[in-house]
Amino acid sequence: MKKPNETAVIRVLRGGEEHEFSIILRPVSFRTFESVQVGHQILGSRTCHLVATLEPLVPVHQFDKLPSYYIFAGLVFIPLTQPYLHEYGEDWYNTSPRRLCERALRELPKKAGEQLVILSQVLMDDVNAGYERLAEMQVKKINGVEIENLKHLCQLVENNREENVRFDLEDERVIVLNYTSAKIATSKILMRHRIPSAMSSDLVDEKKFLETECGHSN
Repeated sequence: MKKPNETAVIRVLRGGEEHEFSIILRPVSFRTFESVQVGHQILGSRTCHLVATLEPLVPVHQFDKLPSYYIFAGLVFIPLTQPYLHEYGEDWYNTSPRRLCERALRELPKKAGEQLVILSQVLMDDVNAGYERLAEMQVKKINGVEIENLKHLCQLVENNREENVRFDLEDERVIVLNYTSAKIATSKILMRHRIPSAMSSDLVDEKKFLETECGHSN
């Protein structure tokens, strides 16, 4: 299977003749018209227009990418992917959570960069007692703000200035935590489970970049 930015050769039968096209594969999020330069040896300098297909809201593959995650007060947040659902076994379509499976196969993004973020598990602690049954549910809002993706969720939580932080999940389920207590508990939970960081490397890099930009602006 080809990866993004690799070159692929396709053959098209047109007017009884076979033509060969050389195209560069690029991931897209919305239906667009992509200009593709055709091999000069066949059609000269002509350019054809192909309709790009929609990229699913839930990625089918995660080639050459480490999993993204964010942990706060023992709540483990991740973007939903089909490889995550495949962990339920060969019969994942029937054994994985039905609501997540349906969204993975049917839903499309409304804008670029959108992800379906879920609370994948709860690392037990006094700070999150009573919320352990809310695992595998979609996260909708943080303090009333609709989240766009995992990076956005991370930014909203890390930049919280309220006494409490509120997570609105699907089915009108709600998690409310005292922010200071949750931050303290996060460090203890990470140590207990020997997890080196509260966020994946991609989020760490993004956080460092934003801190650097803020430093320059000041």
